[in-house]
Amino acid sequence: MRFPPAEVLATWPRPNYVDPVTRGPGLMIVELTLVPIALTCVLLRLWIRIGWLHRSWWDDYLMVAAMIFSCGTTALVIMATQLYGWNIHVWDAKLATLETGRKASMAGQTLFVLASSFVKMSILVSYFRIAPDKSLFRKLIWGTFGIVFAAFLTFLIALWLQCMPITSYWTLLADSRDCIPEGPPLIVQTVINVVTDFMIYALPIPTLFSLSLPMSQRIGLAVLFSVGGVIVVAGSFRAYWVHYVLYKTYDATWYGYEIWLWTAIETNVGVVCGCIPALKPLLFPSRARSQGSRYANGSGHSRRREKVTPVIEQVEMDTRKLTDSDSRPVTAGAHVHVNSGVRPMSGSTDKSGYDVEQQKSYMY
Repeated sequence: MRFPPAEVLATWPRPNYVDPVTRGPGLMIVELTLVPIALTCVLLRLWIRIGWLHRSWWDDYLMVAAMIFSCGTTALVIMATQLYGWNIHVWDAKLATLETGRKASMAGQTLFVLASSFVKMSILVSYFRIAPDKSLFRKLIWGTFGIVFAAFLTFLIALWLQCMPITSYWTLLADSRDCIPEGPPLIVQTVINVVTDFMIYALPIPTLFSLSLPMSQRIGLAVLFSVGGVIVVAGSFRAYWVHYVLYKTYDATWYGYEIWLWTAIETNVGVVCGCIPALKPLLFPSRARSQGSRYANGSGHSRRREKVTPVIEQVEMDTRKLTDSDSRPVTAGAHVHVNSGVRPMSGSTDKSGYDVEQQKSYMY
């Protein structure tokens, strides 16, 4: 938070600590609408994957963690704007309020990095369900995952070590030499956040649109990716307001309100978008039941055995053809052995490509 020069202070009105002008209830309405939607999507996802299909995997668990951090982010956003001065003009806030607001800022940045990173990692892990082994798509997923994870660790460390001692971050009268400049790390973080949002949004488009799909499913694809684009838009708005608060205004609490708003929007919308593909069985319940019965009931094993059999767990994720690399036909007396213990992230040495129909079945 920058201190204004004397000529700027001279233009500020007299402080109003009794009934200052506020931003109003808009943020509360938006956030208390988004959180139930995001939470409902996660609960439906878990019900479908665990209770119905018995096919949960790491992307589901990562999304649960993302939802927890997103709820924490939203709760802190509401407290920061309603209790800690982030919805009033800076001249109407007491020094103690501003310092408490700075503590909320550090906590909010931490929760945002956690929530957004776990959402991205969950979506990227889900892409392994449709990524062919040794394909460019799979390599791009790994590369993007590495960038997201490295940024996650780097920005958390930079946030908590930018001031020594750390209390100097929220002690406004502390020696400025205790902290590195706050602007550059935050700007880099917001830019990388938007870039990775766009990368994740764009990664599967070439693969999925190369499939021969009926018009209704193409429309579904367009709707899905237009919703995913909201994450990029929200991240862009957040990046703009971070830059504005850091470099364009001294009224940080009034305009910082916009940062808090777009922070919670981005995390909650990210959770919703990450859950949409997993909710497909709700739109086609009869098809999902028939697939489940084909792979589960037809096996002749008990329900308990189905839950632990690798083949059943991998049905939804396996996108590779069960053919020989030389495409030789299987004779009537031949036995086909499927090594089902390999997870989609394992990068097995199968050279046969992938099952296009399975991709359609999983995604759309």
